[in-house]
Formats: sequence, C-alpha cells, structure tokens
Amino acid sequence: MSKSLRFARFIHLIEAIDQLPVPTELYNRYRTQYDYILGQICLGDSMDKKLSVSNLYQYPILGSQPTVNKRLRELISYGLVQTSEGMDRRQKFLVLTYEGNQYLEACAEAMSKVFDPHAPH
Repeated sequence: MSKSLRFARFIHLIEAIDQLPVPTELYNRYRTQYDYILGQICLGDSMDKKLSVSNLYQYPILGSQPTVNKRLRELISYGLVQTSEGMDRRQKFLVLTYEGNQYLEACAEAMSKVFDPHAPH
C-alpha cells in the first residue's frame, strides 16, 4: 500500500469520526484533549487497570492540573465519564459511562470502515 493511500485512509478516518453523533460541545477546540482522556480510560480498562484522575496529570497534551480537572468536569457533564472512589477516598478512578462506551464503539466502527475497504458502509 502506498504512503499516499495510507494517509488518505487516515484523513477518511478523521472525517468519519468528525461525523459521529456526540455532544456538540466535543467539537470545540478541546476535542483532542477529550478524546485523549477517553482513550486513556479505555486503554486502562482494556488492561484491567483503572485510571485515576492523578494519572492524567503526567500527560503534557492535557496541560496543567487545573486544566485536566476542568476537562474531566466537562466530560462528566456530557455524560461520557464518571468517577468512582478507590479504597483510599482521596483517590478517584475514571470510568466510561454507557454513553462514553457508545461513543468509542462508534469511533471503532468508523475506523473499521475506513481501514477495511470491503466492510459494508
């Protein structure tokens, strides 16, 4: 497969994800940060490892601690993420809601259609 074809598929993927039915607020300038947080929660969940709020502070793409907390509050208000307390009440873990899982499933389906040219559209 040529590099230009791979890049074209990548662009199709971005366009497909942009068409997903998600809260319109996600389409603002913080979309990259929202998707990064959702991806980190999903990645942790796939490895049976819960992601804590404090774990997110280590990722420069998310900015400062207050910025991370603000983005999390926004994702919670959109209904995509919820928190759960750990054994130590000071520690909060992040969990995808049903809506959050549906959003990531829609992203995965869009990606499958882009990367599998024989998949039904």
